[in-house]
Amino acid sequence: MITDAEIGKTGKKLKELLGDFELTISANDWLAHSESFEHLGEYDALLSYLANKGCNHQNYRHYATRRRIETIINESALYLTDGSSWNDTFDRERFNPPFSGFKRFGARLSSSTEESVAMWMLYGGHDGNGAMINFDRDTLRRAMAADRYEFGEFRNGKFELIAVIERKEIDISLLDVLYFKSLGEDEIEIRRSMGDDARVRLTRRAFDVIAEVTKHGSWSYEKEVRLVAKVRKLTLGTKSSRITCMRIPLEFPDGFVEDRVFDSPVSDGTGRYSDSVLRGTVDWDLCAGCGLRNGNQ
Repeated sequence: MITDAEIGKTGKKLKELLGDFELTISANDWLAHSESFEHLGEYDALLSYLANKGCNHQNYRHYATRRRIETIINESALYLTDGSSWNDTFDRERFNPPFSGFKRFGARLSSSTEESVAMWMLYGGHDGNGAMINFDRDTLRRAMAADRYEFGEFRNGKFELIAVIERKEIDISLLDVLYFKSLGEDEIEIRRSMGDDARVRLTRRAFDVIAEVTKHGSWSYEKEVRLVAKVRKLTLGTKSSRITCMRIPLEFPDGFVEDRVFDSPVSDGTGRYSDSVLRGTVDWDLCAGCGLRNGNQ
């Protein structure tokens, strides 16, 4: 269990890192765009801090439609995307800054210690027949240590390989997401969670640089930790613009599916996974009258 003293130290460290970052940004007018910022020691220090926090959770819950969860399990692979199809427009527009020399690929997970009704409703599909994988640290760490990775795009629902890149050319990490709210035209408040007393105020200029690891506070219930891979566009080659996803191979230990994969609490009963702990306690019908009565949606 994390003690109050440890929480206090965590908040103090984040304040120091963001404070140092703000001072560096405000003191360097020559820093013209995001690629310049990515070479700053203060920027690296902040991401290292978020990566250290991100790789030490007990839970990494991935909520999705049943079809998507089936694909992950059957193919033993998780696909990271460039964010262009994410439902959060802020995320979608800032995850890959246009001036960056890197391209990022990510998958969004929840570190919550309990299942979330909101997450089930948002990501589990209109028909309520979603599923959830609760990844453990060891499974993800093995996945992040493969010798090489495949990059490509999905065409007609199938992954098409474009490039294979060695692990040494890729920066892969689990990053805790920071949450923000606007305090005015040029001031942003940052914290690790919206219930956290450790708050830091940044100018919008400094905030824009770290926007890739932030979300609006209205999403704080997700307790998001993000699996992110960063690759130089030069490494991806001349087809960099076509590459929209990265395939992460997974090795599931014995008993993983039985112990760590769950059907939605309002599943129609045709799923093959364990019951959600919320089954029988909630009821909703997001698809009433919409005609999408298909358990494979």
